[in-house]
Amino acid sequence: MRITNRLLAFLLSLGLALGAVLVLIEIVAYAVGAKPIALNWPGLYRWASGTTWGSGIVRLIGVGLAVIGLLLLAAQLKPRRPDRLPLQPVDPATDAAITRRGLARTLRDAAVEVDGVHDAHVTVGRHLVRLRAEVPDGTAPSADSLHAAIASAAQHRLDALRLATAPALDVRIKTEEQQ
Repeated sequence: MRITNRLLAFLLSLGLALGAVLVLIEIVAYAVGAKPIALNWPGLYRWASGTTWGSGIVRLIGVGLAVIGLLLLAAQLKPRRPDRLPLQPVDPATDAAITRRGLARTLRDAAVEVDGVHDAHVTVGRHLVRLRAEVPDGTAPSADSLHAAIASAAQHRLDALRLATAPALDVRIKTEEQQ
């Protein structure tokens, strides 16, 4: 959501800046006695002078702007996915947390340390951590023992972090041939 917010803010500021430049150009052109350059503002002024607030086009524009405003408000009120997962404090005066990326790296490292695991991919969700371990085809020990070893290593690392609300762990094994 942070990227969307930044993109919307950039587009809005760009539109306002371009609008300000257009108005400035038209003011200077009017001051020196030239015709309108980028915007036919005299025609727009005549149209606006003859249009009432109750006309259909004005109401349509108002409804459109209200809908856009409500959509932007709803987008801002939607809770963001937290970037940091809080840890259990050792001291009440301490606030500690781990980032999602840091947790993913830690669990990936724990999985890769298990014999027979070639690589691992970790996705950290709000309530679930998905760990996908890649093993070379035919070189790994039995799937059950490998799954148990990976799950144990990852769970041990997850428990050692002492997260305030620990997510569930989902471990899957994928042979390199299945990719």
